[in-house]
Amino acid sequence: MDTLSTAPTSHGGLIFPLDMFRPTVLAAVIAELLLGKVRNILDATLEISRHPTSPLALARIHGNVVGEDPAEFWRTNPDIALAASQAVPRQCFVYYVRSGPNRREGFLVAQRGQALAADDSDRDTSGQHWPVTRLVDQLRITVDDLANGFAGGPRIELSLMEPTGNDQNLLMALVGQPPGEAGDEELDDMGEEPPPPPPPSRGGGLTQGFSAPPPSAAGGSSPVSATSSASPPNQSAKAPAKAPQVTAADDTKRRASERAAELQEMQARSENAAKSLRYVEDERGLVVLVPVELSEASLLSNYIVPVIESSLPDGLPSALLETLTGRAIDFAVKVEFFSEVFVDAQPLNRPKFEERAREIDLGGTKVKALEVLAPRLGIGTLLRLGSTNVFVSRRPDAPLPAELLLSLLKS
Repeated sequence: MDTLSTAPTSHGGLIFPLDMFRPTVLAAVIAELLLGKVRNILDATLEISRHPTSPLALARIHGNVVGEDPAEFWRTNPDIALAASQAVPRQCFVYYVRSGPNRREGFLVAQRGQALAADDSDRDTSGQHWPVTRLVDQLRITVDDLANGFAGGPRIELSLMEPTGNDQNLLMALVGQPPGEAGDEELDDMGEEPPPPPPPSRGGGLTQGFSAPPPSAAGGSSPVSATSSASPPNQSAKAPAKAPQVTAADDTKRRASERAAELQEMQARSENAAKSLRYVEDERGLVVLVPVELSEASLLSNYIVPVIESSLPDGLPSALLETLTGRAIDFAVKVEFFSEVFVDAQPLNRPKFEERAREIDLGGTKVKALEVLAPRLGIGTLLRLGSTNVFVSRRPDAPLPAELLLSLLKS
């Protein structure tokens, strides 16, 4: 069944795991970006809603700035994700979906101001590669959930021209808890308490799934204005237990602990990869087969050395240093999706690859090759044999070690 059959013809927005963040800061960041593009945001508002059963937040812009085709607005403004990713704690992504004869789907994932991955498709005769349709399956939601703005979930609304409000109360409204007794002033001082923690989640990536919010999370789709006040509590009803608060010091300690755990995990991944390296030497230097994913740029960047001087990356025998000094080190890694690399500043797709790639001879085997950009790593070559892709951090006109690359392409 086509999941777009009951959805609006065009929609898009910003999706991120609901974690401790400042809604007014997110709105201000987006407003500043749009104003920098000389966009009219006088009537623009930012609506943030939470999925009724998952700790996912959806931010959508309403107003003339979006135009008549929201999908086109979000498609042509993917930098909103880059800006927003610096205002939320974890990954976020811009998505867009347009149904009908001109069907198109796509998204861009960002974290800490960097683009991590992207995908876009406006034609798929097989019906198997519509990016957002595939992605929402991993998020355990549906395209209709996005189209309907997470109907049934709590929501708030902020003016982009004047994104003001009490961040604590706004976040508590999204979490589904009653607002506390905090004043209307902003939480600018370090001594004040930040918003309460959101529903628990599993993993740090958007596509790793999330647990459901706690039973106390309330539904309701009526927007909560940034300037509205809470209704007075029923004096005859028993006052609910006050949610535990987190101080700024506790939040700082939590973030430091999470960062330390991240670094520890990255170090462990680096050490494990260094133990499993394969490499081959040629006239240019060394090409190393690194057993990680292309998205793990911080690990792969260790194996891009333009000129070897006094040391070698971890996992390579020190005995090679004498013969390799003054030469280069490159890496090779398998690539699962075309969209992991870019051409003409856009995520690569299969039609563009088929159009641009040229056939080359690699050790007696005909393979297709195309010069591409790997985000945060640089220019290289994408090789394809059958349905297997391999990225090597050398341009197509540089020597390509056939035996090593074919072992990847045929595995």
